[in-house]
Amino acid sequence: MSYNPNIPQANDPRPQSQYQIKANYQAINTVFANNHEPLTSNNQGMHDVLTMRPQGSDPTTNSAQIALYNKLDTSVPPIPVLFFMAANSATPIQLTSPNISTAANQAQQFSFVAGPFVVYGGIIKNPANGDTVTLSPSTTLKYVGLTSANVTANSNLVTSAATSISGSSFTINFQNATKIDIYYLAIGQ
Repeated sequence: MSYNPNIPQANDPRPQSQYQIKANYQAINTVFANNHEPLTSNNQGMHDVLTMRPQGSDPTTNSAQIALYNKLDTSVPPIPVLFFMAANSATPIQLTSPNISTAANQAQQFSFVAGPFVVYGGIIKNPANGDTVTLSPSTTLKYVGLTSANVTANSNLVTSAATSISGSSFTINFQNATKIDIYYLAIGQ
């Protein structure tokens, strides 16, 4: 039986009301147990999982409120992204990104840092000198740092640098190496 908010009525017989009220309490307990510790538990009321429906727009907060919510980003298909709204409807802060990639077998790995930076890190195995790397998601790169590893060198001095930094792309340049792996750290906004 589902929850019935219209019981008991003033003229309901007691045996009928008892059954209806008991059914209501059972319905409340069953629904509450979704994503919560059940009311019969020692940890009653604590969340197991917090599920939020995507919002169509940012919520309004007053001076005594904050909001944690999700709304759909514009990718296809749309993906929910978690946001924080400070008091007085301040500018929302995006807390997650639908594009995070940390798979060990991918050449490009990156994480999302709220605030609004994207931090990329990865390895490019044996690139050609002058290769252009385009990072995803697209940002405006503020910093790119390179370091070399597994080098087969023409001399003891091997240098590598990121040049032509533009948008979410940079070019790898190195000298005195015939084989090189490049580790990179990049920050975009």
